Order: sequence, then structure tokens, then C-alpha cells
Amino acid sequence: MDNELWRWVWVALAMVMGLGEIFTAGFFLLPFALGAVLAAAAAWLDLHGAVQWLLFFGGTAVSMVILRRFMGRQDRPDDLPVGANRYIGMSGRAVEVIDPVNNTGRVRVESDEWRAVCEEGRIEEGSLVQVVALAGTKLQVEFVEAPPDDYVPHVDPATAAPTPDAPEPQSDHDAGDGSSDDADTDQPSAPDDETATPRSD
Repeated sequence: MDNELWRWVWVALAMVMGLGEIFTAGFFLLPFALGAVLAAAAAWLDLHGAVQWLLFFGGTAVSMVILRRFMGRQDRPDDLPVGANRYIGMSGRAVEVIDPVNNTGRVRVESDEWRAVCEEGRIEEGSLVQVVALAGTKLQVEFVEAPPDDYVPHVDPATAAPTPDAPEPQSDHDAGDGSSDDADTDQPSAPDDETATPRSD
């Protein structure tokens, strides 16, 4: 078979492998497509058939090794998760009833409080939970155990009822002023001079 025919054979093989990779998306057919492209280039350069096969198998093998290393690096989890990812796998305590129906729920993990959601139903306040994933800006948790008997319900300082202010104690100065005013009001006023002394003609 001459190179004129091999050119189209390699081109057709590269196209079939490429389309198959698009529909399968498993990075299995892509190395064969790259090897076929190298072989087609060799055929268009009128290189010997043995060179074309060598480029096909060699390009396929090298491409497969490189792609597998790339895929393994992408699948490897981060050694140091940052942000909210560090909470995945940690345990926390529900400080508010986690109810998917009413869209309520808060948990405390370490010293931070986060909005929480769950897929298994209602989780009562005080229950021990475990963070399994992130759901946007919320932590997705799952139930671990019921709250202990001595659990004290969480009270939000922002919503707690204010205590009435105690009356201020009356100072000694104010008490003295009040007694002096009472004394002044109790004492009779002195008569005027005109009424006290009779007028002589």
C-alpha cells in the first residue's frame, strides 16, 4: 500500500478516535488519535511505512503515559485544604434545628458558626453532626448522635430579650434636699410687720 492511501487511512483513524473520545470522555481513545496524527504526518512527508507505524505506537504510548500522570495529579486531593474546605470531615454541634423544609439550621464547628443543610431530614438542636461537603455558602452535614442529656440550648445574644434596668439608688444629697424642702414647707411663715405691730394714730 502506497503512502497516498496511508495518508487517508491515518487521517480517518485520527478522526474516528477523536470523535470517540468526545463522546466517551474517558481519555482512553485520545492517545490513539494523537498517534494516528503523527503517523498521518509521516505519510504526508512520504516516510516509510515502518516509520509511520513506529510513530503511531510510540506517540500512542507516550501520550497515554502523559495523560495518566495528568489525570492522577488532578484526582489527588489537596494536602492543605483552605477556606471552608478544611471543615470537611470535622465534627460539630447543631446550635439550631436543621430543617430542610423550613430552610433553617446552624452548626458550630470549632469556634465558628455556619449555616447548615442536610439530606436526611430534621436534625435537632444539640445533635452531633459531621461535615460531609460544601453546599454553596453552607455546610452539608449528616447526623451522628443525639444531643446529651445535660445539653444547654444555644441562645443567640442578638435575639435574647433584654433585662430591665435596675432603678438607680437615691443619693444622700438628693435625700437631704428632699428633707430640707419638707422642713421648709412644715414651718409656719413669719407674719408681716404691718400685721404684727398695731398702727398708732
